[in-house]
Amino acid sequence: MNYEDHIAAARTFLSAAEILSDLGMGMAAAEMVWGAANQAIDAANHRMGVPRHASNNRDRRRVLQRIGRAHGVESELVGGFRTVSSRLHNHFYSGNLSGDELEESMEAGALFASRMLELAESPPR
Repeated sequence: MNYEDHIAAARTFLSAAEILSDLGMGMAAAEMVWGAANQAIDAANHRMGVPRHASNNRDRRRVLQRIGRAHGVESELVGGFRTVSSRLHNHFYSGNLSGDELEESMEAGALFASRMLELAESPPR
């Protein structure tokens, strides 16, 4: 996938998350936000001139640290990634979040994915 493909996939997954949430399919919606975040991370990585994909969470954290430092938002990105990876992605497999926890995590995760899209679409630093 190239930069544009990652941007399109992230936006599609965010839209799908809303639809799935509205249908009461919170576990699937949580995974869509996780997928949107990963696609946005890969898009941002491409934007910064790194054509390869982050294939695991360690690589994703490195991308977030590099982008976060460049834009002065490292702690924001690391916290957002923690939400999508530790809460939403895990919820897809375990269903461990209560309704309120899921709602709160979905909001935070969608904000993180949207922030990553914003950074991915900004000029590289």
